[in-house]
Amino acid sequence: MASNDTSDFLTAFAIGTALGAGAILLLRPARPNPRKRLAKRLKPRSGRKLARRSRIRSVRLEGGDVAAAGLGAAAGMGADATQEMTREVIATGRELLAEFRAEVQRILDEAREELRSMGLDAGQPPAPAAGVDT
Repeated sequence: MASNDTSDFLTAFAIGTALGAGAILLLRPARPNPRKRLAKRLKPRSGRKLARRSRIRSVRLEGGDVAAAGLGAAAGMGADATQEMTREVIATGRELLAEFRAEVQRILDEAREELRSMGLDAGQPPAPAAGVDT
């Protein structure tokens, strides 16, 4: 009789474990694919909020009323503010792109120098290893 109780307990435990593991796997959120993760990391973080905060700060420093300046709500931004913000975003994007290009160029130059120091040129195939018959 004790053997029967033990097998019932082990069966119930195994079923409970399997159901628990299945529930965890089903309820776990799916990870976005690498392309979406990269796009999310590269997307500027709330550039609109940052520009709005800087405008609010400048209005406050001038002693003006934020609500009267149309900065109390996002819909209160006028065409001039939108154009200014657009110019700032474009300038920032160009600056980041220039920095990125310079960094890529630096990495490529270092790789070329390393290849030259090893006796390899970018247009030449590598020489066979010593002791290898060709």
